[in-house]
Amino acid sequence: MENRRNSLQNRRASIERRTSCDNGKSTSPSRHKEYYKATTIPRSSAAAKAKRIAQDSQSRKLRREQLVMGKRFRHREDTPLSDRGEAEYDLTTKELEKLREQLNSSVRVTRVEALKELSNFLVDPSEALNDFVLEGGAVDLLAKFLTSTDFDERFQATWCITNIAAGTPELCSKVLSTVPYLISSLEEPNSQLQEQAAWALGNIAVEGAEFRERLTANGAITPLVKLLKSDNPSLLQTVCFALSSLARNHTRFDEFFGAGISKLLIQLLDRDNVPEEISEITWVLTYLTSGDEHYSTTLLNDGLSPLLVKHMPIMADKGSLAIPLIRTVGNITSCSDWHADSLMQQPAFLQNLIPYVKSELRAIKKESLWVLSNITAGTPEHVNAVLENGYLQHLLEIATHSNFDIRKEAAYSIVNIASHGQTYLSLLPHEELLPRFLDFIRTQDPETIRLGLHYVDLVLKEVPNAKALLEKVNCIDALESVSLIEDPELKHQAGLLMDKYYDENVEAEKEIS
Repeated sequence: MENRRNSLQNRRASIERRTSCDNGKSTSPSRHKEYYKATTIPRSSAAAKAKRIAQDSQSRKLRREQLVMGKRFRHREDTPLSDRGEAEYDLTTKELEKLREQLNSSVRVTRVEALKELSNFLVDPSEALNDFVLEGGAVDLLAKFLTSTDFDERFQATWCITNIAAGTPELCSKVLSTVPYLISSLEEPNSQLQEQAAWALGNIAVEGAEFRERLTANGAITPLVKLLKSDNPSLLQTVCFALSSLARNHTRFDEFFGAGISKLLIQLLDRDNVPEEISEITWVLTYLTSGDEHYSTTLLNDGLSPLLVKHMPIMADKGSLAIPLIRTVGNITSCSDWHADSLMQQPAFLQNLIPYVKSELRAIKKESLWVLSNITAGTPEHVNAVLENGYLQHLLEIATHSNFDIRKEAAYSIVNIASHGQTYLSLLPHEELLPRFLDFIRTQDPETIRLGLHYVDLVLKEVPNAKALLEKVNCIDALESVSLIEDPELKHQAGLLMDKYYDENVEAEKEIS
């Protein structure tokens, strides 16, 4: 997840892919070397693509997790929405003592009702209740219910654990001792208990890497994957939440795939799913496709591509629910040309992508532009297909009229297209685009500056009237602004471009190219 496919870096201003994949295709040694030249204008599209992949993974990961994948309290259906997440009043020490007595009552009904009341208060615990959980033996008491032969007691206690785990890190740490009981509940025949246990495990997994390691060491992955065989929609969504939470920050998913997750997810997507189900399933896929390429290869060989394309129209107007779907597509297209081609071969793929590129939701638009930059960083055939489907006009509109960060996303695809040679470069309205790329050069962000320098370099190399165009938009002023930043390599590259502009250094072109 922290590696290249989840990164903004995937949307590079370049053309090919960095590593070999399991289908036998590989990149050339020279391009592999260029990946490590991190401080110059990329010498090939492959180098720039790999650089972007490597640089932005952390920011993309954080945005993804903040958007959707937070912890989830479980509220009772009879609790008014206006009261959810906020207790009607703080539970006092005296009231808590009474609740503790009820939990220890010899009357079953009293115990069950006390557990229900406790789960409600745990959504927004008072100071007294926090103390009860942290120091007062609440978890030990709940653990006794988790081993009860009474279903209601076991279920309600698991509900309490779920809401404790959804709280602060300190509260979540207290329920780690219950993990073996929760995992055991996954294999019970009752779907309600299975779902509640999965929900609790998902909340624990969200807390951090150490918590996920604890769950994995206790054997949580395989029984969760097995539950993907269920026909219960609610259970399936909760299990997907738990699995996607467990898959965070991983780069290797051998245990997931060894348990059969690939074929099970494909089978789920092959159903007539509601948008919420598709979203939860594709969150799992987002993480799985963020690992080594061979995991994506397995998913594609099992039939993932047509199902992703099938669901794209359904999800296009579903707002943030569509984020994991389009991000999964981006992860796949950022692997090798073979991976991208598996989607490009689907007849409706590029047409289905258009509503995402035109989306009013910023996150969706950025993700879809990332997909396009991955595709345009591929083969000439892929670029031709993009052009034939009318994307150039969309990209030009975005690059010249949108907000700065969105313009930048479109600019990567434009530079990718231009990098394929003079024929493609001649399709671009340079007089309109140059001022936008010069804006990039005037920023303080090294990668954005590098993108602008790359475009100016292409124009100087390939456009017949380049100098007249650059003079008209005051290009030298923009290039000189690079001297104000602290990056010596960018200063050097800007100087080489000025030398080329003034014909002062016949070696400049060789050094930049």
